[in-house]
Amino acid sequence: MKKVSKLFLIPLMCLTFGSLTSCGKGDNKVKLTFGEVTHQKYHEISYARLTQMIEYRESFLLVCDPKGCSCFSYFMKASEDYIKDNHLVLYYMKVSDFDGKNDYGIKLVNGSTSFSIFNKGKIQQSISSNSSTEVMEKKEKFVEYIDQYITKPNMYYVVRSDLEKMYKNENKSLIYFSRNRCEDCAYINSHFLYEYMEKREDVLYVLDGDDSIRKYDEDGNLINEQEWKDFKKDFGLTVDNNPKYGFDAGVVPTFLLVSGNETETTYHSGAVAFNDLVQKVGDEYKVTTTYYSNARLNDLTYLSGLGSLEGTTVNKDDVFFFNEEETIGTWNKSASASSYFPRVERFLDTYLPIATYRF
Repeated sequence: MKKVSKLFLIPLMCLTFGSLTSCGKGDNKVKLTFGEVTHQKYHEISYARLTQMIEYRESFLLVCDPKGCSCFSYFMKASEDYIKDNHLVLYYMKVSDFDGKNDYGIKLVNGSTSFSIFNKGKIQQSISSNSSTEVMEKKEKFVEYIDQYITKPNMYYVVRSDLEKMYKNENKSLIYFSRNRCEDCAYINSHFLYEYMEKREDVLYVLDGDDSIRKYDEDGNLINEQEWKDFKKDFGLTVDNNPKYGFDAGVVPTFLLVSGNETETTYHSGAVAFNDLVQKVGDEYKVTTTYYSNARLNDLTYLSGLGSLEGTTVNKDDVFFFNEEETIGTWNKSASASSYFPRVERFLDTYLPIATYRF
């Protein structure tokens, strides 16, 4: 992974964003994993989603509502302007969501709202309106408190309307298409992307398809598959609509560098992790379908020295098979990461510095 000089980091870490300053507590500061372009008062999550975020070592803000207590509305009034002005994400859960479950160190008190800061999946700070009334109810005290402990993220969630603006802007945008229910996305996030972006100051925009496009019923079944397919086509994830940098019918994780104007969108480059096909060829198992194919090699100029993955021989034990005959499958993530991550890293190293669009 690319190293960054400590001398270079010093001035960058002192940047100011709204009221959010980056100098004060030094190593105790938490760099939040995600912000958001379009403000939402809070994002309600399930206990399972919280557990997932902790497992993936995300850094985030969480408020827990006891329900029926005015302390929650006081907290929201105290914090909302700060959250909105700094484009932060505030996650929301009910205190009752934790009944009989691990509270992960969150300060849960009956009849009291709690506010917690997680750092890479571990509790960093947790306070409640019962014991920290001024911080939880007075705007200036909340700002003073939170400014001590966090720094701004550099990955920002976007929604469809944000993408539409990016695709019509002459400045280049680098967008990561992901889904929080996608195992491939979870793997690259927790094993590469979060750590990589934490060390950079560039901005990466993130479209989470599960949060903003796809819809599920109570049993977790997708109920708007056609809308998701249309979305992938409209925004260049498919090879039909974006022959150079789209892939197959549109997959995640996908990274695209785009710009445009009112009449057309230009796709400058792309990257994809995983989503390959491995087939038995004679007595060997080879990658036969991959984003990093021989045919695409000339278009992916950032691959210089890395080459394609088409034709790569794969150990049988590293294949997840789709059939009983064990003739076709996909390359296991743990085995293929050493091939995909360097290519994604090279893409990001090359294009993040020139992706100058800012909301």
